[in-house]
Amino acid sequence: MKEEKFKKIVIGVTAAAVILLAILLVFMIYQLIAISVRNNRIAELEEQYAYWEQYIAEAETDVQKYEGYAWLEIIARKLGMWGYDDFINGDAAVFFGDGAVLKVSDSGEFVYEICGD
Repeated sequence: MKEEKFKKIVIGVTAAAVILLAILLVFMIYQLIAISVRNNRIAELEEQYAYWEQYIAEAETDVQKYEGYAWLEIIARKLGMWGYDDFINGDAAVFFGDGAVLKVSDSGEFVYEICGD
């Protein structure tokens, strides 16, 4: 009786391990595909950003320049860059690696503070 029970436990553990491994493999493949799609999207947005910078440089009228700046801001936001409106409430701050902080003061001005030594 003990031998049959042991075999059932081994078979159950093996089946659970195989199912877990299959699920993890599917999840890993999904993540690799998601990373690839995201990298392609970032590359596409960087190409568009370069195009609109070139467009602004070659713009002949102010309307063309403002159009280019508008598209540049849209693309920059999609790339994860922050703009002035992100700081209006003073709740947000950008932390730089050297210990510096960019935030908005009570008067609404940008403040660049160097923290640490």
